[in-house]
Amino acid sequence: TARLHPLPLLVGALFATYYHLLVAPAPSYYQSLFLSLGSNDTAAAHLRALTVRPHLAGTEANALAADHVVSTLSSLSFPTRVTPYEVLLSYPVGRSLSLSAPGRDATAFALVQDTYPGDPYAAASAEVVPTFLAYAASGSAAAEVVYANYGRREDYAYLASRGVNVTGKVALARYGKVYRGDIVKNARDAGAAAAVIFTDPKDYTPGKAFPDGPWMPPTGVQVGSTFKGVGDPTTPMWASSEGCERVSVAKAMSTHDMPGIPALPVSGRDGEEILRLVGGDVAPEDWQGGDGAPVYRLGPGPAVLNLTYTGNETIATIQNVISVIEGKEEPDRYVILGNHRDAWTFGAADPNSGTAALLELAQRLSKLQNKGWRPRRTIILCNWDAEEYGLIGSTEWVEENRAMLTSRTVAYLNVDVGVSGSGVDASATPQLDELLKQASKKVQNPDNGTESLYDLWMASDSSLIGRLGGGGSDYSAFVQHIGIPSVDMAIGSGLFYAFFICLCSLSYIPEMFCCLHLTDCEFF
Repeated sequence: TARLHPLPLLVGALFATYYHLLVAPAPSYYQSLFLSLGSNDTAAAHLRALTVRPHLAGTEANALAADHVVSTLSSLSFPTRVTPYEVLLSYPVGRSLSLSAPGRDATAFALVQDTYPGDPYAAASAEVVPTFLAYAASGSAAAEVVYANYGRREDYAYLASRGVNVTGKVALARYGKVYRGDIVKNARDAGAAAAVIFTDPKDYTPGKAFPDGPWMPPTGVQVGSTFKGVGDPTTPMWASSEGCERVSVAKAMSTHDMPGIPALPVSGRDGEEILRLVGGDVAPEDWQGGDGAPVYRLGPGPAVLNLTYTGNETIATIQNVISVIEGKEEPDRYVILGNHRDAWTFGAADPNSGTAALLELAQRLSKLQNKGWRPRRTIILCNWDAEEYGLIGSTEWVEENRAMLTSRTVAYLNVDVGVSGSGVDASATPQLDELLKQASKKVQNPDNGTESLYDLWMASDSSLIGRLGGGGSDYSAFVQHIGIPSVDMAIGSGLFYAFFICLCSLSYIPEMFCCLHLTDCEFF
């Protein structure tokens, strides 16, 4: 028997604070009805439809994924529209990386992830965009390597204190601790000619690697954006609507929010191969790798990296999908639920586990409406585009509708990586802390019928409610631009990194991830 996944249950319990069932019969009727109006198979079908191909923002495949969302919501008789924006996106055209050292021939890195026998997504993987860092500057560098730990400012301060000169060198840093855009920016500010970021197994493979376990395989590569801003880089602080004024691509790429130097991501295996040839002083203990790793040294050299990257920064069309369930008593007051659709690869965890939950939620709400239910306030369902590049779709929509949203929005509920394991991971603005706690008490732990989700949450390592700072997901514009109380929620943490940008397809995710069950309507 497939277990019922608690994320949509939690979403529904959160909605309860803002909505009331306004018509007879009693809430228990709607609770029972809601739980009978579908199966786990429907959410799984949405997830499979959305992840059959890689669907990076601005591509045909992502437009087809948008069509699936539109057709699903429109079939429910909810007013649904596509809101397009023309924005600056970044794609790789060419890249190469080779390693050399005195007395050793140059070795070219393949810069690809290994495939695995029996992977049903192997053929579709040919459509995956080559590993890259979006908005990295085009250019070349051939220079000695300096190891910079996590690429933080304090790491470069330590290198300077040890007399290690980074100017003109290739900075090698590992993922973790800070945003990848800051890793590249800090390398640039230290004088590096280029940056390489690797996924250290010490941080991302604490157990057995895929396919023998759930953790990041040795050739897994994390890709992502290096843009430090949010929204369309050519329309900072105003909406990228049709015919709008915009700065030139050249000017947008030269701002301080862009990396300004060539940069590439590499796997843990490639990172360790580079470090085996780096000399100089031994790095501090907390700069070292895990078991089986070579001794990490500071450099510079004698290892030399020859890096070339060519990117294509172009204005492309993105598509938000907006659907409205009008409230009966307060139709001019909005509770907004958002999830993004675009993915670096297949997106089975990030973000389409959340998209599947969004669509299943909509389908069941539609069935409830057909039985006489109405929400008190208007529900707006939003499927954002180009989140991965810098929260672009949600930011442009907020910028375009700033006045209306500021005056009418009660709360924004965000689901990004909806499902990535067990446990609860939730963050909020302080106004909604109590809401999160009370909602989780009303949802049953699917693994233990005598406990609530709150009990599971409190027993976990992430029992504290996090704060929504920075630009981690699409809540950013709502919180930081217009001050809307917001929640970001997920089921599971940690395991997600096993598949992050690692051909994140359904074949890499336990079947339980597809078992999404929806809201307990007693709490609407």
